[in-house]
Amino acid sequence: MQTELGRVLDALPGMVFSALPDGRIDFVNRDLAHFSGVPMAETNAWEWPVHGEPAEASMIVDRFRSMLSRDEPFEMDIPTLRADGERRLLRVRCNPMLKDSKVQKWYGLANERELASTDSRTEHETDFQRIVDSIPVPVAVTTPTGDVEALNNPALEYFGMTLEELKNWKAIEVVHPEDLQHTIADQLEAHRTATFYNVESRHLRSDGVYRWHNVLGLPFKDRDGNILRWFHLLVDIDDRKKAELALAMREREAQLVLESIPAGIAVLAPDGKVEAINGPLLRYYGRKLEELRDWGNTDVVHPDDMPRMIAAVSDAVASGSPYDREVRLRRADGTYRWFQVTGHPLKSEDGKIIRWYALHMDIDDRKQAEEALAERERESRLVIDGIAGMIAIFSPDAKLIGGNQQIIDYFQRPIEELDNWATNGITHPDDLQICIDSFMGAIATGEPYDYETRFLRHDGTWRWFQLRGLPLRNTDGQIVRWYGLLTDIDDRKRTEENLRRSEAFLADAQRLSKTGSFSLKLGTDEVTWSAETYRIFGIDPSTRVTLRTILSRLDHDSFARVQRVLERAREGSGDFDYDITLVMPDKSMKHVRVLAHSERNKDGEQELTGAVQDVTESRRAEETLNQVRSELAYVTRVTSLGVLTASIAHEVNQPLAGIVTNANTCLRVLATEPPNMEVAKDSARRMIRDANRAADVIVRLRALFSRKPPIIEPIDMNEIASEVVALALSDLQRARVSVATEFGHNLPPVAGARVQLQQVIMNLLRNAIEALAGINDRPKQITIKTQADPTGEVQVSVSDDGVGFASQEMGRIFDAFYTTKPDGMGIGLSVSRSIVENHNGRLWAKANNSHGATVAFAIPTYDVAGEPCDVEVRDRPHSPSGTLR
Repeated sequence: MQTELGRVLDALPGMVFSALPDGRIDFVNRDLAHFSGVPMAETNAWEWPVHGEPAEASMIVDRFRSMLSRDEPFEMDIPTLRADGERRLLRVRCNPMLKDSKVQKWYGLANERELASTDSRTEHETDFQRIVDSIPVPVAVTTPTGDVEALNNPALEYFGMTLEELKNWKAIEVVHPEDLQHTIADQLEAHRTATFYNVESRHLRSDGVYRWHNVLGLPFKDRDGNILRWFHLLVDIDDRKKAELALAMREREAQLVLESIPAGIAVLAPDGKVEAINGPLLRYYGRKLEELRDWGNTDVVHPDDMPRMIAAVSDAVASGSPYDREVRLRRADGTYRWFQVTGHPLKSEDGKIIRWYALHMDIDDRKQAEEALAERERESRLVIDGIAGMIAIFSPDAKLIGGNQQIIDYFQRPIEELDNWATNGITHPDDLQICIDSFMGAIATGEPYDYETRFLRHDGTWRWFQLRGLPLRNTDGQIVRWYGLLTDIDDRKRTEENLRRSEAFLADAQRLSKTGSFSLKLGTDEVTWSAETYRIFGIDPSTRVTLRTILSRLDHDSFARVQRVLERAREGSGDFDYDITLVMPDKSMKHVRVLAHSERNKDGEQELTGAVQDVTESRRAEETLNQVRSELAYVTRVTSLGVLTASIAHEVNQPLAGIVTNANTCLRVLATEPPNMEVAKDSARRMIRDANRAADVIVRLRALFSRKPPIIEPIDMNEIASEVVALALSDLQRARVSVATEFGHNLPPVAGARVQLQQVIMNLLRNAIEALAGINDRPKQITIKTQADPTGEVQVSVSDDGVGFASQEMGRIFDAFYTTKPDGMGIGLSVSRSIVENHNGRLWAKANNSHGATVAFAIPTYDVAGEPCDVEVRDRPHSPSGTLR
């Protein structure tokens, strides 16, 4: 990653450097080296070419190092000479890179104090964009305010989105939701302080996989210190973050890396012409064989090294002697790396050269590393040992005759003493017999052995090892030696035990919470269940579960619901939350809640994973609670009977009085000579009309106070509001309250239960009457308003000019048993809210501008096709908020 960062900093337009906390400058990019004419040395630290008297120059260098020791961002001016000898003043700005509150490194920018012309700045911007596009890692360029301005090609390819899409990166989850807030916070802090920032976060790749990146934020400033842009470099560190890989997997990967070290091979004819080049070398050059046949006229060898390389091959062809040169070879991305090119001739029996083989070994790291010799020795040791781990070598008769340094370091005993492994106490007593049986059995049969045991380390610690042994046979098939590999698996064994315990804890937690987990691969219908999921579905854990098994447990509605979920899940990623009903073998019903998520797994397969929870008991408790609420609603209606007695008498007395009057008229006109039959008929018809009117009043009252289940039907809100006003007329007259109605015209019908909606309006009207009881300084008026809403609802509001609500009461008025009246029960508005929400509606309250308050509710309209709009009126618990559904 350090090499990658160096290349990125080298490509930035500007003079960039890095320094260690002790003041040594360990890196300068090309711009700074070209400007100063002082290149970065391979071994020594770079020094500022300070222009001035020796004492002054020494003082400036000392001040620079002193500023580095303060652990705070700083800037200073350094007089220097440009490469062409012209004196310049550099403004140097440095920011520290912290880790655990300690400075790990300093990064700085150096700018000339002069201002560039407009034309040169435009040309510089063009070069700047081209350079950003050539950086081999994802780079984002943002404005000083943080808006995305540009992205290079690696960034666009990684995210698989356009620049316009990625400008809204905070809202489209290109940053993992768990990392988004702290990423934004770090960037805002960097913008506030105008300093470098370093953050690790996960970013969504185009295939839907989140990968970890080290995001380095670098401010690019003009010569006056104003930030022109921000550079955000995304260095992939996902592999480093996956440190929890199992020990065995790490060993296999290490072995794979050892065995797949790339080496380039070129095959030359006796006269030195290229005949063939192997895959690793072709991939390194990024060219075809035909392009490399005339390699001497290409740029694959560094221009400074090309003459030596041509001379070495020519001399070798002429003399027939091997050649060995260290040269720089050009990689496909344009980078030159050091290689050791060794050519050896293949000769026939008569000594004639048949062809040349040139081995290309990458030695760039060795050339640049300070510990080149130690690294070469370590690699040689790994090659000699053959494999990482403790190696034991046995004779055919099971005598230990050798081992590598690791086995000596572990036991800290000589090989001779380790040969007595069955009696010297290094093998755990509980494992001794299996060791003897396995090892000696392999010696007797000649078959490889593989078993696990515990060995005593020199410090008295027992650790688990996996022992694997293979025999080495000669051409006659006889065993000449046994090689044993002792792999430390103690950490893996502990991890497996912890995993076993974690799985046991998870199983207990799922059993106690009645929550199971599942996975369904949508392409193959392969199902994976946890133990609790088997219990919830009532299926034997030994039974192989298929999608058909699951569907067979569902009732009709749940079957259709699951089919719709599966169709949506196959279409793409998404979250699902739904309820299903299981029909158990004993015909009992079980209610289950399902939470699931569909996405592509690491293999690219669309997979639905989630959890199922048995909510049968909570559903039964909910139904019991709903029944209690229904009883409470009925009690509320009954308690209103006493208040409505006067209105009932008024409503019934009017038609009864009309009947008596019309009956007397009828008798009088019949008694005349001759009888007036037309007047008698009119009187009889009016009697029938008044009788029907009285009957309608009784029917409405019986319906209001009945316990019959609600019937969903199309309701005219203007009609039921008028009926409620008629029922409450006596109360309104007694309280000297006038009612103004503002009914909307041509209102669509709503889907609801007539009696329940009447009860809601009655509760709101009675509350408004009581709110006006103590008002004497203004008219007492209530306004009932109905109107259609464009969203497909009909709204009903009841406004009054009464005392209103206090601000602290507004959030609680819909809570059960909360009341502001001395003799109130606190259940009217709570019951009203339950009724409205059960109609898929919403109930709210607000204070009026002058006096009083308005309480309103909205109910979905009835479907034009004659079906209610997804309304199921039943008593169910309401949400805690109490204002909206």
